[in-house]
Amino acid sequence: MKNRFLLTALVISLIIFIISSFYSVYRTDTLFDTLIIDWVNQTISPAGIVFMEAITFMGSGEIILVLTFLVAVILFLKKRIYMALLLLFTTFGGMALNLALKLAFQRERPGEMSYIEVFGYSIELASYSFPSGHTMRSVILFAFLIYLGWLFIFSPLMKTFAYTGSIVMIILVGASRIIVGAHFPTDVIAAVSVSFVWVCFSVFIFPKLLSISNYTKRLADK
Repeated sequence: MKNRFLLTALVISLIIFIISSFYSVYRTDTLFDTLIIDWVNQTISPAGIVFMEAITFMGSGEIILVLTFLVAVILFLKKRIYMALLLLFTTFGGMALNLALKLAFQRERPGEMSYIEVFGYSIELASYSFPSGHTMRSVILFAFLIYLGWLFIFSPLMKTFAYTGSIVMIILVGASRIIVGAHFPTDVIAAVSVSFVWVCFSVFIFPKLLSISNYTKRLADK
């Protein structure tokens, strides 16, 4: 049941990502992007923009990394070593995937081209638009929290609260990247979909990687 649900989520997310990728290859901005951006510009108030700037800060690489390590430490302390390692594998693998996709598609941002920044230091590497890195990092963390809630939270009320909070944060961070003008809507949709693909894939592949690692170690010890 669990594997069937994860596989279904993976396939649906992959289809959405492929569609988004197709449009990004042929157009810098699609009709869909233009309609959404025009609607945002006409609808969002200055106070709304300030709020979304705060949300986009919360979704920055630095904040997400700190939260990720905090969750990993809690899992280690709770003796959930496997889940902590899975979280770290999913997080850093997702960051590498995001960088690879950005370099592969090299889609220009809606505004001026920027460079990758880590803890205030700028790296001389262009930060392309597709897919949104902010969104991917946030979705990977909160999707993993949903997965943890699915496995370890047994109270229906608490499970609903955990799911709702995580989904709201995913929506807010993704929307903030569009509203502050950092990404096209299709960048965000692609980031959300490929993040779910990666999390589901990681859940499937990580135990197999551990098995290979343990088998290799046993051979080396002989």
